[in-house]
Amino acid sequence: MYRSIISIFIALILFSCQNEQTASIEHNNIIKDTIPEIIPPIVEYGFKLDSFIVKRDTILSDWTLSHLLAPYGVSQWYINIAAELAADSAIGLKYITRGTPVLMLFAKNDTAQNLLYSIYPKNQVEYVIFNFSDSVLVSKEVKANEVKEKMLSGEIIENSNLTLAINSQFQNLNMTGEMAEYISGLFAWTIDFFKLHPGDEFKVVYEEKSVEGEPYDVGDVKYAYFKHQGKAYYSFYYLLDSAKNKYGVFDETGKEMKRQFLMAPVKYSRISSSYSGRRFHPVQKRWKSHLGTDYAAPKGTPIWATADGYVIAASYTRGNGNYVKVKHNDTYSTQYLHMTGFAKGIRKGTRVNQGQTIGYVGSTGLATGPHVCYRFWKNGKQINHRSEKFPASEPMPEDLLPGYLAFIEPIKAKLDSMEITPYKKDSL
Repeated sequence: MYRSIISIFIALILFSCQNEQTASIEHNNIIKDTIPEIIPPIVEYGFKLDSFIVKRDTILSDWTLSHLLAPYGVSQWYINIAAELAADSAIGLKYITRGTPVLMLFAKNDTAQNLLYSIYPKNQVEYVIFNFSDSVLVSKEVKANEVKEKMLSGEIIENSNLTLAINSQFQNLNMTGEMAEYISGLFAWTIDFFKLHPGDEFKVVYEEKSVEGEPYDVGDVKYAYFKHQGKAYYSFYYLLDSAKNKYGVFDETGKEMKRQFLMAPVKYSRISSSYSGRRFHPVQKRWKSHLGTDYAAPKGTPIWATADGYVIAASYTRGNGNYVKVKHNDTYSTQYLHMTGFAKGIRKGTRVNQGQTIGYVGSTGLATGPHVCYRFWKNGKQINHRSEKFPASEPMPEDLLPGYLAFIEPIKAKLDSMEITPYKKDSL
């Protein structure tokens, strides 16, 4: 009897709880159905676009502000004022650039469709606002941006190169190119980036630039490590003279990274033909010596002087095409063949500095495709520059060395402790 009463009592409690739970769910569903979903406003350049009629335009070739603004009803008088204000040094917008997307905003209740604001992005961070809401105002604004110290590491695998290894980490072609240029530039005097091997690896401490939380560019690479064919190379920026704001780049022993010659006259390419005493010429179809190194690269790629010197020839021949020859000292001279054209100011007698652009990759003369044939003379005889042992760089002054070694000690430890990020093969 009591057992039956207890069972009935428990059943009533469970039924009541179930009804309350069902009612609660139904109540919550009613609330969800009756409360509209809040959609955040679309904001660009600080403007809530829902508050305006929005039109977008793109700058075409040879456009001025008149081409951009006049079709939207802005008077030539206002355009002239806007152009003058924009060209002021505080804003620095003298020209508008082809391909730039421009935002045009109009009042929703204005049937005449008078332009209120035109927003022109100068770069990733800065933008210019042309304000026609009350006479003419022009201002330069800056998006929320920051620079953070970051670390990057990677490895070279079979059939890859430095650019692919970096891009497997970044997935951003602009940042990949910047980083590859920085790394190859730091080690340009010690590592031949056309002869990287599987197992080579790199580590860098660098500055990452971001705007509104999104990375977009690489700042300075402060410290770097590169292991090439089992040998470790380090690179550190160091302040030599604070009064003159003079910096240098040195290795872990205090020797300057800069050497007498760069390892190659172009960047990010491949060797299409090496120095050889006997090569089948692709144009002349016969065996002959090839006393230079061919670096294949896209047409227009800048060609650098590999060391300081004077231009002793900037000319054209049927075989060499457009070429430049530079005398560096009484011992060494270099020559750069098949250029599509010379850099501005390059002529006989011109003084050039290491790394300076002297011309651009082409296929003039006897050439089957765009490349630069790099030739090297030592004491009047052509040699294979890739086999030449150049003098080591000078160490920093002895009085600065103890401070430098103390400065790099924790940084070197940081680089040494970094793990190498495995290559992401799916990035190929």
